Amino acid sequence: MAYEALDNLQQTLDQILEYRDNLLTPIKQEIISIRIQAVVLQLNVKHYPNKETIREAANSTHEIIEYLFSEENVPDGELIDPTVRLANRLREVAQRLESTVGDVVDYIKSKASVSSVTDSADVGSSSRSAITSSEYDYVVGVDKDVKVIMDRLLVESSRSAITSSKDDDVVGFEEDVKVIKNRLCKGSFRLQVIPIVGTGGIGKTTLAKILYNDSLIRKKFSICGWVTISQDHSVERIVLNLLASMKEISAIRDAKSDIPMETLICEYLKGRRYLIVMDDMWSKKAWDNVKMLFPDVSNGSRIIVTTRLQVVAAYVDSSCSIHTMSLLDTYHSWNLLKRKVFGHKDIPIELEDIGKKIVKNCGGLPLSIVVVAGLLSKIHTRYSWKQIAQNGGQLETIIGSSYTHLPNYSKPCLLYMAGFPEDYEIRVSELIHLWICEGFVTLSISNGSKSLEEEAEDCFNDLVQRSLLLVISRKFDGKIKSCSLHDIVREFCVREAAKEKVILSVMDYLPTPILRKYFVPRLIKEHHSISASSYDLHLKDYVHSSHIRTIICIPKKGYRNVGFVEKFSSVRVLHVLRRSNYWDWEPGQVFNLVHLTYLASNIPNSIIPSAISKLQNLQTLIIYRSEVGLPIEIWRLRQLKHLIALSFQPLPNPEGEKNPLENLQVLSLATNLVCSKRMVEMIPNIKKLGICYSKEKFDVDVGYCLDNLKQLCRLEKLKLEKHLDFSSRQLLDEQALGMRGGFSFKLVDKILGGINFPATVEKVNLEWLEAFLE
Repeated sequence: MAYEALDNLQQTLDQILEYRDNLLTPIKQEIISIRIQAVVLQLNVKHYPNKETIREAANSTHEIIEYLFSEENVPDGELIDPTVRLANRLREVAQRLESTVGDVVDYIKSKASVSSVTDSADVGSSSRSAITSSEYDYVVGVDKDVKVIMDRLLVESSRSAITSSKDDDVVGFEEDVKVIKNRLCKGSFRLQVIPIVGTGGIGKTTLAKILYNDSLIRKKFSICGWVTISQDHSVERIVLNLLASMKEISAIRDAKSDIPMETLICEYLKGRRYLIVMDDMWSKKAWDNVKMLFPDVSNGSRIIVTTRLQVVAAYVDSSCSIHTMSLLDTYHSWNLLKRKVFGHKDIPIELEDIGKKIVKNCGGLPLSIVVVAGLLSKIHTRYSWKQIAQNGGQLETIIGSSYTHLPNYSKPCLLYMAGFPEDYEIRVSELIHLWICEGFVTLSISNGSKSLEEEAEDCFNDLVQRSLLLVISRKFDGKIKSCSLHDIVREFCVREAAKEKVILSVMDYLPTPILRKYFVPRLIKEHHSISASSYDLHLKDYVHSSHIRTIICIPKKGYRNVGFVEKFSSVRVLHVLRRSNYWDWEPGQVFNLVHLTYLASNIPNSIIPSAISKLQNLQTLIIYRSEVGLPIEIWRLRQLKHLIALSFQPLPNPEGEKNPLENLQVLSLATNLVCSKRMVEMIPNIKKLGICYSKEKFDVDVGYCLDNLKQLCRLEKLKLEKHLDFSSRQLLDEQALGMRGGFSFKLVDKILGGINFPATVEKVNLEWLEAFLE
């Protein structure tokens, strides 16, 4: 808490220094003096036993500073106390804080001195203090060292770098970034909502991401959160997604499960300066439903709202001006196209005139430029560019042209994504499993050296490179974890997917329940694959539903799909979206769908019954639940390739089972897996294996037989988790973060030193360690 209080104080001081250009020199000097004292305390807080004293000093200083620079005391935009009264008040604050700093430094110097004597007297003593004098070296000459730190911080704070964004993302948005950055960090201390409005594809979300990921902006706010609203929104989903984006709150959610999520968010945000982005808002009602989550405690908190609708932008905060985005001019349009197609290389002279014509056709719409650039990056002949230039600059035409130039096997992969709702975050791993199960990726397109998964990954990466997919999140190793479709690209995919009979998005074609009630049964006669809500799947008049092969089910609260599956007796792919846990299928009926090759869903309880043995064609089983219990019959599903859950209970003992699961490639997350000789023999071709252990002490000699992993000659990736309760894990993370270079290597050596891995292993991931290394 002391560290957090100091961090909040420093953020406020940085905000004042950077964004109040009219500060008089004496006032600036006092602010810097207070900032220096805060840095000294933060550097030493972990060594000082009475942390409450530091916390109280930081909080009281913070309160006084905020009062002195509040609107009622110092109106924004006016000269700050030219009578120097403010400078005197600040000097008093600095002196009070300096008294606390003196106590802390004196204590640490005395401990360092004692430690030095003790080291000389008994170097080998195990009871001596773990703190050595080398840890206090920075205390000596502290004035010089901290001023160097302050100089660096002040230089950094004056830059307008956007380090976490790509250069081409910023092209054309420089002035927008400058204006909104100023509004985020300057002006009134009251809560302000900053609406960003503009047409689809103009770059509202991109601009918000640039600002949200700016390292300097994030330093100004104690907590940041992002949530996408979209047209089909619910309050519960907004709250869940917002909660998930704010790791600080998510970490304490389980410990306070009795508190409503809305209350938890509101209470946590009180007293903290926060930045929230609410992307793609379509209605006043959406704002009314969530605005109570965001308390105004006059500490400089900000909310960014992006919307296409001027009326929504004006509604969210009538006292704040709307930031309206403009189309790119010719200069920035051309620079964006060049960056996207050629990076920092020069454009070939023979393509320059045609390229400028193509840019002109795009009309300054960033999405049009980015999509056409994705197409141009694959073809560098003047003839091909000339054909594209002749197609005109309408966005739909550009997207259609990009689609036409896709390899034939990539086209259904792209169109299939129309089955996911607008703004839905799609897991890449699940998408690849679906593509393979649907037969979009086959051995016929493989050159023989790649697996189906590798071919599907290549197809996915190609769609990203062509700017047809949006990257939402990445894994620790930089690979893409989740993706989405831009609204306008998705609209194209919905139409084309229905036309090509790839998948019918029922809710897009028939947007109201009353229309779906009367027309869905008739509409699906011509389609083998559908995306529909759980409500629509309850409709009774499905007279021609037995021909349906694929269902992507969109859960709707209040509808449990008991009985619906018997209507779809031929279904092979059943994918229920990851949306809370209020919707389940009935296992007894689902396990009668003997043609199933792919099943992803939650389940009513944690135990899967033995009836799963009926699904002899099942290749992929994904359960959105922890501690899933599997029956012994799981070892008899010979076609199984992917067996995945948030966690499984210890797997049933395979002793007595005759045949191994030779097709199984992915198993995750197995709890307390005993890698006995027979267990390893049952999964001979496993490529990706995830294991979690719940014991406090992890050791290779506690009976888990991890050394037998060397028998898995096809194993490529191994993930080890250690399950701890929240308090233990928090303590572990804090201890690890408090240690310096070499920690992770020592820990890895301790845990894995006694295990012999097969030569095929490419990656070993300690998940619980990765959490804080990120």
